[in-house]
Amino acid sequence: MAKEIIQKIRSPREKLGGYVFLPRLIDKVRLHARGALPREYIGNLLGKGNVLDNRLVEFTGLEGEKLREAILASKTDKEVLAWVEKNAIRRTEEEKEFWIRQIEAYRPGPEALDARKKNYPELSAKTDIGALNAFDMIDMDEGRLPVN
Repeated sequence: MAKEIIQKIRSPREKLGGYVFLPRLIDKVRLHARGALPREYIGNLLGKGNVLDNRLVEFTGLEGEKLREAILASKTDKEVLAWVEKNAIRRTEEEKEFWIRQIEAYRPGPEALDARKKNYPELSAKTDIGALNAFDMIDMDEGRLPVN
């Protein structure tokens, strides 16, 4: 995966309007529209699969395709957020924080844990890799957190 492309995708921890993962999704949609999104990211884009994209789409109640269109029609993150706030299920800051804590608390099942151990053998020998959350794993994969 090209390092310069990955550096253009924000961490899943970044927030916009209290929505974790929204800035990252904006980056992914824009890169995909330019044909620059790494192949391994495309299958999960905008609510396909049981991944963070899907969790954001479900939490907001938005349709993935309409969100994609709004992102591409907007010049700034602020414009995207205005569209989301107009069209999403209204959520309080407390609901958004609770939703974030749920994502942070999720841990993989046995099959996903085995895959993590295979992908990170040195790390799994040193630490309980099952204790890492989805944000940790993405940030490690993209070089924002050390793997050792």
